[in-house]
Amino acid sequence: MSFVLNKGLRLFASRLGRILLFFILFWGFSAILLFTHLLFLKQNIQQQEYENVHSALDEYIHLRKTLTAKHLSIHSTPQELDFIRVTRGRDQFLITGRKHFHFKGLVDLPPSATGMWVDLHHPEQEGSWILVSFPLAENSFVQGGKDISNSGLSIYLLAKSTSIRMFLLSALGCLSLSFLVVYVMEQPLRRLRNTIQTALLDKSFTLPETQDILTPLYTLWETIFYQNRKLISEIQSSLDNVAHDLRTPMTRLRAVAEYALQSDLRDPQPYRNALSDCLEESERVLSMLGVMMSVAEAEAGTMRLELKDTNIAATLEDVIGLYQYVAEEAQITVSLTASKQLIVQADKTRLSQVWANLLDNAIKYGHESGVVDIKAQQQTDMVIISFSDDGMGISESEIGRIWERLYRGDRSRNTQGLGLGLNYVKAVIEAHGGTITVKSTVRKGACFTISLPLQKKIADERRMI
Repeated sequence: MSFVLNKGLRLFASRLGRILLFFILFWGFSAILLFTHLLFLKQNIQQQEYENVHSALDEYIHLRKTLTAKHLSIHSTPQELDFIRVTRGRDQFLITGRKHFHFKGLVDLPPSATGMWVDLHHPEQEGSWILVSFPLAENSFVQGGKDISNSGLSIYLLAKSTSIRMFLLSALGCLSLSFLVVYVMEQPLRRLRNTIQTALLDKSFTLPETQDILTPLYTLWETIFYQNRKLISEIQSSLDNVAHDLRTPMTRLRAVAEYALQSDLRDPQPYRNALSDCLEESERVLSMLGVMMSVAEAEAGTMRLELKDTNIAATLEDVIGLYQYVAEEAQITVSLTASKQLIVQADKTRLSQVWANLLDNAIKYGHESGVVDIKAQQQTDMVIISFSDDGMGISESEIGRIWERLYRGDRSRNTQGLGLGLNYVKAVIEAHGGTITVKSTVRKGACFTISLPLQKKIADERRMI
């Protein structure tokens, strides 16, 4: 059953299916029109014939005030009637102007029978007679009838047969119209396809200026097209940086190994030193790859966090201690102002990596004798951590893109790095339910501000999940 349904859906999704669908709609609509036309035609003919018979019988009655057999016998029926029948109890009196009339058919006809297009022998069936009946005195009726088989009924039957032939012939017109509609519907898609093919082959191609149904599609496609082209260009540039940054430790690793192989075989110390250097360089490569994998996990929403009570001040002090030597070498002073009571539910390792990235950038892009000021404080139910420096800063054109993966600013290309640090920082902070923002002025430094929810809020959110 499901196979038949899927096959039917694929058929109607195809061009032939759309043509068939429109054909069914058009042909069905023409059938409804013809049926409605015949229905109204039949009702109009019946109503007109019935009114003629009704008026003729009514007029005949009023012209003869006394309906006795003597009076009725000397007058023939009006032209609009084929017979007039008067009944009183079991007695019946019939007047007709027709030469051949089967009286027997009226014997069992109810004297009060009235209807349009009925059968005299079987009044409940459809026939060609119009019957009108008027009550007279008690248990007395006058009844008139008209055979319309050669007038209204013949017109209707002719119209019916003509309509059926027109309906069958309309199938060809409906099929042609279906082809035309599908062709017109597909025309914009064909134009869009040709435009895309031309744009892919010709990089200098510009989209046509249109004011039709395709205008929104052209706009959206143009945005996607140029964004992809820009993304590809940036990826190529970033991959060059990645290759350069990975090439350096790999080259050093190879050089160390070659040096060890050329050393004196009787002295084990060069081998020990070579192995130590190789481990150091391999750790650097693994660290780079680990950051790239972590960023990919964060962007995919699959980053695993080992949440536990974490003291913000303690993690900041640990990271500052690790970078103390680097800061002193760059002649940069790092200061910390933080409360000891700031506890959050966080992954301590990843949070420390965030502090390390921000502090490393502040030192790397700072100037000699500069200052890095780190503050952590509570504001309502949030912990606010800020890293401020007085270094080169970030330009307005770059400040909105520093969070992108593999993006590196123009002033940072001469320094070692993958362009993954801030992207990873943002991913980790958002995974903890926080936010990170930056304010910067060129040559006056930058300030990164992180907001993390306090322990209670994180615990409540985890219980809700």
